[in-house]
Amino acid sequence: MFNSKKPLFSRPALAAVMVLSTLVIWVLNLTAPAPRFPTPKVETWKTQSGIPVIWLSQEKWKNTNKLELRFTFKNTSQSAPLTDATLSLLMADSLPLSTSTINQRLAPLAAKVSSDYDHESQTIALTLNSEPAYLMPTLTLMSQWLSAPAFKARAFDHWNRRFNNTLPTQQTLENILFANTAATSSPAITLAAIKSHYAQLTQQASAIFVIGEMTKQTQDAIKASLNTLSKHFSVASNTPKGSPISWQQPAPTPQATQITPPKETQSMLALTPLSSVKQWLSLQIWGADLIDSLSNQGTFGYVRLNLTLSAKHPWAYWRAQHTEPLLASKQKTPAANEVSARSMIELARIPSLQDNARFKALLDQLKSQLAQRTLDPSWWALLATSATQEDSSLTLAQFASHYQDAIDTFNQDDYKAALESLLITPSYQEIQVY
Repeated sequence: MFNSKKPLFSRPALAAVMVLSTLVIWVLNLTAPAPRFPTPKVETWKTQSGIPVIWLSQEKWKNTNKLELRFTFKNTSQSAPLTDATLSLLMADSLPLSTSTINQRLAPLAAKVSSDYDHESQTIALTLNSEPAYLMPTLTLMSQWLSAPAFKARAFDHWNRRFNNTLPTQQTLENILFANTAATSSPAITLAAIKSHYAQLTQQASAIFVIGEMTKQTQDAIKASLNTLSKHFSVASNTPKGSPISWQQPAPTPQATQITPPKETQSMLALTPLSSVKQWLSLQIWGADLIDSLSNQGTFGYVRLNLTLSAKHPWAYWRAQHTEPLLASKQKTPAANEVSARSMIELARIPSLQDNARFKALLDQLKSQLAQRTLDPSWWALLATSATQEDSSLTLAQFASHYQDAIDTFNQDDYKAALESLLITPSYQEIQVY
């Protein structure tokens, strides 16, 4: 009979089983396939006025009701304050016979709108609910609003009191970095100038993006609405691809005479336009490395990075606030291996290029983030207007088709080659704020 008091395995056998189980699990983990990212489907058509429409959907969005619309326009003004004023007034009470902002009117329809701009383009972003009860009134309101917005004197006075024709810091630095991207003296901003600018803007539509799941009924409604709206819009004229980058030679930086250390370092760097998904991946890893390296340096506190990945004149801008030293009069000499704002563009000193383990950790972190973000229509909508352009070497359709393979095969050599191509190190400029 079976003796229950006798162990099933001897101690040596049990130890061997435990070791073998651990080895099997380890081998399975090594040979497990890499996580698959969603493969989006891209369809394109044109409105009746010829504006390209790009629709991106994926299987995981079936039976969801979140829909993202993005209207992109080419820059029609060399005056950033005029662009800012136009978009600010458009987001205000720009519906006729209404004192409510556009978002106050959209809120009961489970929708919202925002706008953004850089030195090459402007974007109007609409998030809406695709259920018919919400979709149809939203599209009607959107068509009325964008086809004939009412720019009102009270909204202009409010904007003028708040901003007073001043440039944000980022636009000021942009003008320093690039030649001929802004007028030397901005024209006076008036209500008439704002109306004229919006009229010019609608004649320079470059693309419309639709991100999310659409039934046949939803697609028909979107197409009809965009055709109605396109009667008031015109497609932007084509410009040659790969226009030469024009950045200004940085002025010699005088030796600082202040005893007090700077409070903040503002850095800017021109980039070459993106041409592949691996270049985009490289900038994400480089940016994460930059923020992490400076933040953990001990001499910097808050660090913020902004990437403007436009079609012709992309650039990077980062601000690093300095921590207060215990004794301001006793400034130590920086060590040779100390990370500075400037060293993060030197290939020989970028930590993720020198340390393969660090590179792999940042890549794994990026993969983990993308596994979540690529499930969100808002992420794809942001990507469509901030990293890909329909008149550039990297379009939304190309990104969607190639990003899985790019992630699977990406390595440190790809990373180094991409940074060598992307970072225009002679353009680097730095401003110390005391």
